[in-house]
Amino acid sequence: MGQAMILFAQFFTRISIPVEIPDVTNKFKGNIQYFTLFGFLIGALEAGFFWLMSLVFPVWFAWVAFWIFDGILTGGFHLDALADTADGLFSSRKPERMHEIMKDSRLGTMGSLALLYFYMIVIGVGLVVANRLSLWQMAGLVAVSTMMAKAGIALLFYKMLYAGTGLASIWTGVSTWRIIVAQLFSIIVIGGLLRIPGLISYVMVLIFVYFYRRHIIHILGGLSGDPIGACGVLSQAVFLLVYAGLTKVIL
Repeated sequence: MGQAMILFAQFFTRISIPVEIPDVTNKFKGNIQYFTLFGFLIGALEAGFFWLMSLVFPVWFAWVAFWIFDGILTGGFHLDALADTADGLFSSRKPERMHEIMKDSRLGTMGSLALLYFYMIVIGVGLVVANRLSLWQMAGLVAVSTMMAKAGIALLFYKMLYAGTGLASIWTGVSTWRIIVAQLFSIIVIGGLLRIPGLISYVMVLIFVYFYRRHIIHILGGLSGDPIGACGVLSQAVFLLVYAGLTKVIL
């Protein structure tokens, strides 16, 4: 597990860990059961940052600062995938051209809008729930929202149909039990920190990922790195939107 955490940190964050992990492909594939645990650990770090900011600033501003810190910590890894995916899918081109557009490092109009809409949603959610939740509930929401990116991505690994030539091929052939364990960990954490509203929000993410997967496969013929990464941030947005709505009805 230790090597898995180091490998995930090296790949998904800007944290510098000067340790060489051998047999990277099999290490990735054989440790997916720890993927959401890794997401939660990063989320706990970000929750600590959020709590420190809340000692100095209003809770709503601490929430904004958390998202800035998240971008710095991760290098916008999944955000880049969201922008590339939006540029490709909304180009109204053939699948081959869509793949080419997603590989282009330049940012297009739809990618810019996708990033803008994402931040409007997640920051807006914080403004909505800041007066409904306690400080510790907000910190829990920070940790869970970060974990949900990994939970959403892990769901795509189930019998994954890969259509690309990039690094994402390492996620093919992941054992189903590893994905289930990763999701069970998410469920336990969400149930413990966010109770019923959190669990309902998680179910909505499951439904979203199911239809997202079908849509991507229908258009592109399979999954590739950018749509996989985009699923992570979209899962966060769906989870937070549903949770914010439920806090008005249930809490």
